Amino acid sequence: MDRYAALDRYAALDRYAEAHLPAWTDELLEFCRFPSEQGNLGALRDAAAWIAARLERLGATAEVVTLPGQPDVPPLVVGEIGAGPRTLNAVQHYDVQPAVPLELWTTPPYEPAVRDGRLFARGAIDNKGELLPRMWAIEAYLATIGPLPCRVRFLVEGEEEYGSSHLDALLDARPGSRRADGALIEGGGVNAAGQPEITGGVRGIVVVELICRTLAYDAHSSLATVLPSAPVRLAQALASLFHADGTPALEGLDEGVLAPTAAQLAVVDATPPEVAAEVRREFHVERFIGDLDGTAAVRAMTFAPTLNIQGLWSGFIGPGDKTITPAEAHARLDIRIVPDQEPARVLAALARHLEQRGYDDIELVAEEGERPYWSPADDPILEAAARVSEAVFGRPAVRYIATPGVAPMWQVCGRDRVPMTSLGCAAVDTRAHAPDENARLDLAGQAARLMARFLDEFAALG
Repeated sequence: MDRYAALDRYAALDRYAEAHLPAWTDELLEFCRFPSEQGNLGALRDAAAWIAARLERLGATAEVVTLPGQPDVPPLVVGEIGAGPRTLNAVQHYDVQPAVPLELWTTPPYEPAVRDGRLFARGAIDNKGELLPRMWAIEAYLATIGPLPCRVRFLVEGEEEYGSSHLDALLDARPGSRRADGALIEGGGVNAAGQPEITGGVRGIVVVELICRTLAYDAHSSLATVLPSAPVRLAQALASLFHADGTPALEGLDEGVLAPTAAQLAVVDATPPEVAAEVRREFHVERFIGDLDGTAAVRAMTFAPTLNIQGLWSGFIGPGDKTITPAEAHARLDIRIVPDQEPARVLAALARHLEQRGYDDIELVAEEGERPYWSPADDPILEAAARVSEAVFGRPAVRYIATPGVAPMWQVCGRDRVPMTSLGCAAVDTRAHAPDENARLDLAGQAARLMARFLDEFAALG
């Protein structure tokens, strides 16, 4: 079917989506009841089986892929539907962030509730509430327009929130699953002004724990005059990683960073300057580190790797007093990297930095490593995503080079350089990863309409 002829039929598709949104909401409520957190293997398996069954009801072939001899690895669900010369991979996940602290939730995280047009639950937006609207789009398309204009392959994993450490092996176990003409990251966003956001890349990440041990065991604090303190030494080591203004001082942090292309700079420099001001207002800070602002701040948030201390712990932190000199101190760092940096080389730079400054006694334990992946800024798939987003929202799309977040797009797309884009309708106040995570139900319906139109645009790219 000519894609422009199909435009006249989107009215029927939109009516279908509106009529079915209540039933679809019940479906999302059911899916969000699975407490599919890391370590809860039963819930992870149940969530995988649920999504496989839903794909089959959609008319897709569904396969639950496991690794022989590794029963503790959550399965990968691969669902395929449609035909045509072009294939679109939708990269999703059914695992969720831990729901703790539970006392900060208005209603229990795995007893989904609808309030004020929003569905509240852990996973409501990340990623169950972005996965299902893509399936609803296919349901609506088949019911109102006809056969899909391309093949859609869902790749739904169960370890995304914890590094996707087995995804490569699971994809290898299902030959051909990476082969595609384009890919969708797990979702997409809408800014505070109601404009759709389009991004063509994801950062990579290195997560590492630093462990400092100075004593055989915790000592009585009366000996602090003579015994070395683990938290003091770790604090000194951490201080060596930063300049006085808070900017990174880690030598080698920028190793492997590619210079931005003219097309990338054009996208970044077109970002409204008030974006940086909005970030300052949101977090109640008067200025950014390094006195960055405006376009310079947006460029840094796009092209510069980060160096972040996400947690520090040592000694006694309970109520009351416990007068000790701690024997151990710990810190966890995350470093978000950009093309073409590699996690192993960044980790080596950190180890070298500490060793050269006399901190070679501090142990480094790597916990996560993910490579970045960016599509060319002028790839047609990004233009297609922007066109359909503007058609559905009636507002100009805002383009970004990459999301600040991390996703396993390198593992899915990197081998064959498959172009990727975001596509979705997550509002800025959905509280992903936080208590009271939620999904706006009106935007969930919009996401289905958006995905349906994108299938035509994507098929026409061939």
